[in-house]
Amino acid sequence: MKKVLGHALTCRCDDCAAMFPGDRFEAAWTVPRPGLDARRVEARLPLGHPQAPLAFVVWVDADQRLLHDWPGFPGTVGARLEVQWYRPDSGRATGTRDVALGALADPVPLTRRFAEAVNARCMVAFGLAPDESADFIACDTHGAGAPATACACVAEVGSGAGPREVFVFYDVHGAYPDLVCADCVDRFASGDLGMMRALCSHCQQARLLRHRVVGRTWYGADRMID
Repeated sequence: MKKVLGHALTCRCDDCAAMFPGDRFEAAWTVPRPGLDARRVEARLPLGHPQAPLAFVVWVDADQRLLHDWPGFPGTVGARLEVQWYRPDSGRATGTRDVALGALADPVPLTRRFAEAVNARCMVAFGLAPDESADFIACDTHGAGAPATACACVAEVGSGAGPREVFVFYDVHGAYPDLVCADCVDRFASGDLGMMRALCSHCQQARLLRHRVVGRTWYGADRMID
């Protein structure tokens, strides 16, 4: 099992095919309906990938925005999905332009370790496992959230400071997107992590909304997404 944890969720090498055969049953994490006006959306991760294997059922409003956090990815409530509707109240997610949910979407090569981390968080969130079985980190403001990091310029500046230009780095193994400001990105790219601070995903989401994203990529990529 350890041998394939670093492989992409969509990998079909011999080892992955043996461990995860195409006809293997995979249950979908299904969020309870949050209200009568909620619209049901079936989704598979990575969003937009034709062979995406990890199944979920989530709920959106009339504007196709999540009415709850994405299961296992706390902080994403309100994020907008692209949906193909096959009934007025039911559809399939085809992608997203949301910066945070971009961590769950093609072309980010999510790994089987990602699935392991998100499944563990869902087990806790759905009351099926104790808190310590997942990688949630404690937060004085929000109680707990998924792990994330941001440079000190972004993490520690008070609410009175203006927005900065920031780069978003997606983790293929399940952490919430990391944020690095334009002034720190060269140091960060050189391997200097001294300016990075740990944040919960809820705190990170507030910073994502506050600052101006000028580039997105994933760890190990040789290009920017946009």
